[in-house]
Amino acid sequence: MIEIKELSVVKAGRAICKVASWSVAVGECIGVVGGNGAGKSTLLRVLGGLEPNYQGQCRVTATQQEMTYVHQKPMLFRGTVATNVQYGLRVRRQSTAEVARVVSHWLDKLEMSSFASRSAHSLSGGEMRRVALARALALRPRLLLLDEPFADLDQQGIKQVCEVLNSLADTTIIVASPTQLPDDLCTTGSQFELSSA
Repeated sequence: MIEIKELSVVKAGRAICKVASWSVAVGECIGVVGGNGAGKSTLLRVLGGLEPNYQGQCRVTATQQEMTYVHQKPMLFRGTVATNVQYGLRVRRQSTAEVARVVSHWLDKLEMSSFASRSAHSLSGGEMRRVALARALALRPRLLLLDEPFADLDQQGIKQVCEVLNSLADTTIIVASPTQLPDDLCTTGSQFELSSA
């Protein structure tokens, strides 16, 4: 799914992300761990095609339509939680019945069903993260890029997100985090550490 060799991203004369060699197989769930300034978000942006200015090689077999990227500070649209989750499905012209089924499925999985009709902008930080994740998962991505998805979540929220991620057998998942990931996530023992460039 991912193959990187001698990757370097330079801004204002300074390398903000450097990866000598890294490969990720289809279906793996990998944590990218490092402190502030290590280049975690930059690496995810390269993988997602949002950072084209890099040196070296980065091969990702998923197309843009086959990947979703949940930002460190996810932005939700105006409207309800349900309209946020269904956005990508409507862009892809899914039927009304299919949209309703998929939205209901992911809101239920992330224990957000009772929030479906609430304004997205009335949510707490942790609730917004779960809605952003539901919106991403609704598109059934082959590659899922998550930038610090556990920030603002309590222990129950973290457990719930881990359970959902563990259920995605056919999805390759890259999770950026400033600390080691939860023990019950499928990334245990499979983490890639970035040091400051």
